[in-house]
Amino acid sequence: MTVPTVSEQTTRKTKWALFLTGLLNEPLIGLIAILPFILRKDLHASAFQISIFNMLKPAVALLSFYWGAMLWRNKNKLRSNWIMSKVLASLPFLIFPFVQNIWFFIIGTALFYFFQRGGMPAQMEVLKQNVPSGQRENFFSWSSAFNFLGGVLIGGSLSLSINDHDWKMLFLMSAAIGFLAVILQARVPIDPSKIKEEPSKKNPLITPWKDSWNLLRQRPDFARFQMGFMMGGIGLMLTMPAMVLYAADDLAISHIDMTMSRFVWMGLGFVVATPFWRKKIALQGIYRLTAIVCVFFVISIFCWMMAGWGLAWFFIAFFFYGVSQAGSYLIWHLSGPLFAGSGDSSLFSTVNILTVGLRGLIVPFMASLLCDWIGPLPVLAMGLMWCLAGAVYLFAQKQEITHAANTAI
Repeated sequence: MTVPTVSEQTTRKTKWALFLTGLLNEPLIGLIAILPFILRKDLHASAFQISIFNMLKPAVALLSFYWGAMLWRNKNKLRSNWIMSKVLASLPFLIFPFVQNIWFFIIGTALFYFFQRGGMPAQMEVLKQNVPSGQRENFFSWSSAFNFLGGVLIGGSLSLSINDHDWKMLFLMSAAIGFLAVILQARVPIDPSKIKEEPSKKNPLITPWKDSWNLLRQRPDFARFQMGFMMGGIGLMLTMPAMVLYAADDLAISHIDMTMSRFVWMGLGFVVATPFWRKKIALQGIYRLTAIVCVFFVISIFCWMMAGWGLAWFFIAFFFYGVSQAGSYLIWHLSGPLFAGSGDSSLFSTVNILTVGLRGLIVPFMASLLCDWIGPLPVLAMGLMWCLAGAVYLFAQKQEITHAANTAI
């Protein structure tokens, strides 16, 4: 029997830690995804509050951008950054059952996304350091699929019991389960020899923006990717608040139907499509692959618009939304390591967070105003057009990829 080398043991421990962390986190992520619908249905949240919910989730990325940027300049905090992000993200949900305030639920969710996104560069850098290229993409894709499959199984049981009384307790239990991930994260080996410290800068507020701008100037291939991804992201941010209002008010979707849609139908789409995205993801084809993701978003939005003709369209929409999210999830998380090559990926991942935050400051708020003025259905159509524009832009790009071993900032 062959004894695994130290490198193989490190890779194995890292894979298990990342896999189980995602699996333990999936119940809470799934519940948060349907929270706007619950707030509208049970607590009668206003369209403005729903838009704030959808705006804060990406907008706080601008603040978590600084949390992630600290890692770029202080690599010895790699493990602590990852662990503390997980702990602080889950804490607010432990007291959900004891409050009845819509704004508390909104703020608690904003904190979750702040720390979850802020810890993402650390997680991706751990993956990049400890898991070899090739294995990395395969592992991330199948682990994401299994995590979503766990969400499908959990969601199937949740959909039978969720109502205006026990949904708060479900949040508490899901957060408590997620805390087990900290034990796994603490056991992941970190090799100090792979850590390259960056010189400290005097202005911590301005420096991350300068670093990001310099990266986009020096890597036009990455800038073009960000442009296309931004256009598709704007389309989705227009769509999600409109879809919640459309489902709760116009379609009168029940708790069970919404929960089944998010956990089961979206989960099935995610799991079924993951092998396809795993085979296709490669830096040389990332423009085309992202364009295809945008096309699937267009299909899902179209099916939501058709849901007035029958509930089946609503379920089909979530299935295609899961297909597109499987590709978007892999691309968004792995684009940093892919574009970085053998260099440090954390700044690339941090720029991903920054762009999410920038569009999140404006687009969801505009979506709420538009829903009040012209109704949710036309706003869904606008989101569809933005995703289509993103697909067209990315299909038109030439594959001129700059493979840089290191990016000097």
